[in-house]
Amino acid sequence: MSDDAATPTGLLRTAEFDAFGPWIDEVRAPDDVPPLFRPHPLDLAAATLVLKVPRNIPRRDATPDMNLYDHLLVVAVDGFTVLSRTADAAGREGYAARTVAFADIAGLRDAVSLLDGRLTVLTRDGDPVVVSYNGSARTAVTRLVETLRAATTGDAPSTAGHALRTGAPSGGEPSMSEREVGLVNDFREITRRDPQLRAWAWHERRGVRLRPEASGVVARLAHLVSPMTLQGAVVAGSETVLEVVSRRDWLRRGRGPEHSSGRLVIPWSRIDAVVVRPHPRYAGATSVELRLGSTPAEIVVPTGSDAHGFFAAAAQDN
Repeated sequence: MSDDAATPTGLLRTAEFDAFGPWIDEVRAPDDVPPLFRPHPLDLAAATLVLKVPRNIPRRDATPDMNLYDHLLVVAVDGFTVLSRTADAAGREGYAARTVAFADIAGLRDAVSLLDGRLTVLTRDGDPVVVSYNGSARTAVTRLVETLRAATTGDAPSTAGHALRTGAPSGGEPSMSEREVGLVNDFREITRRDPQLRAWAWHERRGVRLRPEASGVVARLAHLVSPMTLQGAVVAGSETVLEVVSRRDWLRRGRGPEHSSGRLVIPWSRIDAVVVRPHPRYAGATSVELRLGSTPAEIVVPTGSDAHGFFAAAAQDN
């Protein structure tokens, strides 16, 4: 349909409106840049990857006069820039810009539950960049994660990172039951892109109980009806990076099936310390905190598991 055709509301159609949907598209030419973000200086020829993230609205609610994109994500030569749509009290829209140097990126966390996707770029200063997206567009986000991963893993391991990497077992293929096939498939998909990645420890989901000293009668009764599950995960790594393949949440209440997916990526060079302690609320669960500058990255693993032993050994060494 031509750009000058009208919509049912009488507004003229635009190429951006016609192409709008939940997908995340790559920006290759100036005309691909959403109008809201065009005032920002952008060197497309020098950029490694530029993606535009649509607003989380149904197609039927979109109109040609709307700013249809929430974010423009730019991987440049020296850093990662995020342009984000803003609105003031009067509803006037603009955008905010933030650039994070590659050296200041501490890690990446991508998690999806059905259509609810969230990419978190962890930063050394403790102020993460968070981008929500439609889970159907995860392929594009995975491409972004891989691009940022490659840009942030060139430095030598820190003392804590070295302790983790050198203390890792030889690794192998995760051996898990059918109910964790999603985790195994996610791990295999990553290894197709990085054949050097090895699985070092893995565990399946299991129930955990509230600690008596950390809960009252009402909470314990509620957990009997809707028990807490510590989700499964695969702890893996290579010469440059730690990867944890998981579900979206480490701990989840309820008895229903689990269809979410999560991925944590941390370069060895970014880990300042490893802290391992019993989980404050749940017996049988251990909290692992990776300190990345001012940012803590938490992982929850079963007490006594291979993953627990892997992190605990490094915690004693740094």
